[in-house]
Amino acid sequence: MSTSLPLPAALGRLATLDPTLAQSLEEDFLRLARAGSALAWAHAHLGALLACPDEAARLGLLVELARELTGAPEVWALSWQGELLEGPVSLRFLAGDAVAAPGPHELSQSLLRRVLEEGRPVWSDDARADARFEAAESVQALSLRSVGCLPVGPRGALYLHDPDAPGRFDLDARLRLSALCRAVGALLDPASDTREPAPERLQPVAPLPGLVGGSPAMAALSRAVRAFAPLPWPVLVLGETGTGKEAVCRALHALSPRAEAPFVPVNCGAIVESLAESVLFGHERGAFTGAERRTDGLLGTVRGGTLFLDEVGELPPAVQVKLLRLLQEGRYTRVGGREELVFHGRVVTATHRELDSEAGRQGFREDLYYRLAAAVIRVPALRERTADLPDLAAHLLARASRELEAVPQLTLSEEALARLSARSWPGNVRQLENTVRHGLALALARGSASLEPQDLEEAPLRWRTAAPEGQQGSPPPAEPGPYAGASAPAAPRPRSGPAIDPDLDLPTATTRFQQARVRAALAATSGQRTAAAERLGVSRQWLHRLLRRWSEEDPAWSEGSP
Repeated sequence: MSTSLPLPAALGRLATLDPTLAQSLEEDFLRLARAGSALAWAHAHLGALLACPDEAARLGLLVELARELTGAPEVWALSWQGELLEGPVSLRFLAGDAVAAPGPHELSQSLLRRVLEEGRPVWSDDARADARFEAAESVQALSLRSVGCLPVGPRGALYLHDPDAPGRFDLDARLRLSALCRAVGALLDPASDTREPAPERLQPVAPLPGLVGGSPAMAALSRAVRAFAPLPWPVLVLGETGTGKEAVCRALHALSPRAEAPFVPVNCGAIVESLAESVLFGHERGAFTGAERRTDGLLGTVRGGTLFLDEVGELPPAVQVKLLRLLQEGRYTRVGGREELVFHGRVVTATHRELDSEAGRQGFREDLYYRLAAAVIRVPALRERTADLPDLAAHLLARASRELEAVPQLTLSEEALARLSARSWPGNVRQLENTVRHGLALALARGSASLEPQDLEEAPLRWRTAAPEGQQGSPPPAEPGPYAGASAPAAPRPRSGPAIDPDLDLPTATTRFQQARVRAALAATSGQRTAAAERLGVSRQWLHRLLRRWSEEDPAWSEGSP
């Protein structure tokens, strides 16, 4: 039988024998706990730091995180070339939008030199009254109060100052910033300021398997994926709809030690809510009506591989609780079962929405978010990587051609590429792929060997209400706007909608309008709810609940009624 005691009880028993030792141990444990908490906080931001395209972006993010953590009114990051302690150097300052970069005499050179000489942070609750800085001319001249300076690698520093409030920086903030600065310093290129160029910096980043593009944004994505792929931690992939989040997750799997094991994807928004727990965790025979045999669920099929939960924000609350336990302990039980099973695999997730800002407010558990976000990777939108557009369009055209039988390989003319590059792409890669396929069909019909600008008029992907009476049959504009066919136009366009009785109260009028929009979307997709939900910009789960509620409230209501 185990004789272990909880830490407070163990320390209490020890205090009866040796109070001094017990107090010393308690202080050590508290110090370790604080250090561990600081490391976990810094680790939570590692993915965003890795995804930064360059040193300036990393230092800028460091400034924003430090200001958010401490609330200090003056936070600067600085880097330099040459040896700061040996003479005049060229300093570069980075500051947030709310703070201007300091002048050459606004920073304490004494404080900065002390940090660089000792190689560790220096903090003071009231520097002008601090005995350590009595002889420091810059400290006294600037009348420094709360101040902190931390090294960031060999040629950088973080400088924080509150000129009005002493004691601004508590111990937890100091520990967290120290851990974060160590992480940023390790990511900065130590050869960036040497006199001889570093050959490895000239080597391009290898592209990710299954993804096309060599733009700076894609290079940053590749670095982040390659950094996290070998690690066992969960990864949360963020990105707009149509950016290729699943392809990124497949690349994480392909570059990991689990590459030979299964990659098991599931769209959480497409699972019926009442069956979600059974689909993921499996169930025992007789666990519910219709459970005629035991099933292992998707977790049982991973077998040392990767479980990919797409649109993880759609998971029901009950499933979130079980997923949290799985991530914490590596164990789970089937629905209706008592046997604890061990999960051998890795969990990667993706979503198009910011779960951290919505955690706890819209049904997603905050503690689960922090478990899933051990590493966070952001996938750039197509508008952030327009340099990849020619290669990406050519790749999509070649793939579309291979899907057709006996179709010659077509090319994109320079004019067609220019037309594509001039457009905005709110629908991202998926919208570009549909445009290329639309153009391929038109080019084949013309018997052309290449796609021309006239072939690339965007396909009408979005349903629109009928034109007002007297305008039926009006021809479409000759040149579609940059958001034609997109899921969310940049600015509202005047269009007619369903006729709503102006005498109705607002809740009833809102419901009538929603029902008309849903009917139209279902009609346009031949009753396919998943496709209708995409047109409406909502999840299939949300649409299903809405339809069920309307049916329960009004049995006469019908999806297909006028």
